[in-house]
Amino acid sequence: MKYLFLLSSALAVSTPAIADEAGGQIVVTANRTETPITQVGQSVSVITRDDIERTQAIAVTDVLARIPGVSTSQAGAFGQPASVFIRGAESAQSLVLIDGVRINDPGDVGGGFDFGALTIGQFDRVEVVRGSSGVLWGSRAIGGVINFITPRPTEEWHARAQAEYGWRDQKQAGASAAGKLGPVGLTLGVNWLKGDGFSAFDERLGGKEKDGFESKSANARAEVELTPGLSADLGGFWTKATYGYDNTGADALNFGLKRDELGYANLRYSGLDGRLNARVGYGLTNSRRISDDAVFGPFETNGRTERFESQVSFAPIELVSVLIGAETEKQKFRDNFGSRASTSIDSYFGNLTLHPLSGLTLNGGMRYDDNADFGHRTTFAANGAWVIGSGVNAPVLRASYNEGFKAPSLFQLYTNAGFRALDPETSKGWDSGIELPFAEGAGRFTLTYFDRKTKNLIDFDLTTFNYFNVGRARAKGLELGMQVVNWNGFDVNLVYTYLDATNEITGAQLARRPRNNLYASIDKIWNVGLKLGVDLRVGGGRYDDMANTNYLDGFVVVGLRGSFAVTRNVEVYGRVDNLFDEHYEVVRTYGTPGRSAFAGVRVKM
Repeated sequence: MKYLFLLSSALAVSTPAIADEAGGQIVVTANRTETPITQVGQSVSVITRDDIERTQAIAVTDVLARIPGVSTSQAGAFGQPASVFIRGAESAQSLVLIDGVRINDPGDVGGGFDFGALTIGQFDRVEVVRGSSGVLWGSRAIGGVINFITPRPTEEWHARAQAEYGWRDQKQAGASAAGKLGPVGLTLGVNWLKGDGFSAFDERLGGKEKDGFESKSANARAEVELTPGLSADLGGFWTKATYGYDNTGADALNFGLKRDELGYANLRYSGLDGRLNARVGYGLTNSRRISDDAVFGPFETNGRTERFESQVSFAPIELVSVLIGAETEKQKFRDNFGSRASTSIDSYFGNLTLHPLSGLTLNGGMRYDDNADFGHRTTFAANGAWVIGSGVNAPVLRASYNEGFKAPSLFQLYTNAGFRALDPETSKGWDSGIELPFAEGAGRFTLTYFDRKTKNLIDFDLTTFNYFNVGRARAKGLELGMQVVNWNGFDVNLVYTYLDATNEITGAQLARRPRNNLYASIDKIWNVGLKLGVDLRVGGGRYDDMANTNYLDGFVVVGLRGSFAVTRNVEVYGRVDNLFDEHYEVVRTYGTPGRSAFAGVRVKM
């Protein structure tokens, strides 16, 4: 009864926990250029620094799970493998960026990114494009794009620091600073997290040995204006995590390591009163993974991606703008059992933007990919956004159509017991939605329908221990959100997703995708500096395997949080997660955190 009461109360007054499709925002990820979100036809969610601090999130999965159309699963505590499914797409079918640079790992099973060891503390902003973005972002963007963005330098220096302690000796500390040193803008950041964790093998099933973890990360960025309109920037991101993990259904003294290194450099030009913008960039990513089984020994993979890219956008008149670009990418992969492989892909893309009527924006694009192993492929995309009327309460209609193409990963091809007859995955999808502002812009309601068909989905066969193409899969559903920001001191949020993701050959539901997901929260701010909040997560039941033989029940988790501004620059905070100590699993036999409490302090300057 307590869960039903909390759920009904939240539904009565709630809205999306993240600043989803909020008016007046500028986004970069959707169109690869700075664009008002009201001119973007795709579904975009934005997570801000205020959202991160309000929810007291630690891991990136903590904030991504609060976005409509997104679900997550992790096989144990922090550090252990975690997947993010956007609208039912495979986790490896989503492109992951840090400061616009691809960090997907060629050594990953599907060429994706393992979210399990990435903390959120160093990022000021996260942009998530929901739905295929293959035309502008290329291979691996069938599900969507997630862009983690670090702070940008400002004219005056600003800094922040945070420290936290809690359940099972979990300690977290981080700091960042940004500003100008002469003509050079600088950003620096560090983060550290360590804890005893809990048994990856579900403690309620008999797991006793705790699987601890430690994470360290650092980021840096420098930018300088060389001449009026011409600037250069370079930066990097480094993270390393160690953790313990268990076998399926049993404790084990296994050890894991994940390390990611990213570096980039850009030369940018802006002229003709901002109507002409150009960029030439270079990016390098190195990834290392070690899974050291206590019985069989270590398995190590190393992936490397090197990219050169360029793009030019030009608006000859106010009603028209054109974006064209070219990219070349080389990937390398090796493991400690002798597998070594490399591949490359050359790409060219273009996008035309029109403003034929007041409030109406139309985008159309095309991409040509030439993969060294799988030949060439051309994909198309189109989307539109229409602001009907004017003023803060003007509704916005959105619709998009997108195609995607993803070649098998090097891991799938060269660790596949000699079976390399895999076909590339392809997709075609569309969505349509409406955004309805209310309460003079303080509130916003969104409703979106999506439908994506995928061919040649790659999965793993446990009987032959080989990867194979499924054939056809389809994911369709509804995303609903409401948001009220600072209405009489209240922030009230609701996100609900209905997802039907199935293998169209067998009719089985795709593994680990719940049909229903709900997140709701309400926060109250008092003038004395006190903030109190409660959130509710309702995860639907899901199958843990492609054959649909192992079913995991749904769950209801409640959390409480609060903070108090001691001074203008110092804030203390605390939270209780899983207040009612709910027992649930999102991966079969792997545990999830029980009731846990944390307290910390933030300092801003």
